[in-house]
Amino acid sequence: MRSSSILLTTVAFAMLSGCVASKIVTAPFKAAGTVVETAVDATTQTESEREEDLGRKVLAERKRERDACLEQADTKAERKECKRAYKED
Repeated sequence: MRSSSILLTTVAFAMLSGCVASKIVTAPFKAAGTVVETAVDATTQTESEREEDLGRKVLAERKRERDACLEQADTKAERKECKRAYKED
C-alpha cells in the first residue's frame, strides 16, 4: 500500500510540468513561513507602536480626570475652569 502511494506520487510529479510541481512542493513551506511571520509580528511591538499606546493611555487618563472634574464642579464657573484646564490641544 505504501509503495503504491509513493509510486503514484512519483508518477504524478513526473507527469506535471516542473513549474507546477515546484509550486505544489513549495506551497506548504510558503504557507508555514507566512504563519510564522504573522505570529512574530503579533508578538513584537515597535518603538512607534509603544509610543502610540502610551499616547492613547495618557489621553484616556486626561479624559477621565476632566470628566471627574466636571462631575465635581458645582457652578458654571467651576465647569468652565475644568474645561479650560483639560482643553484638548
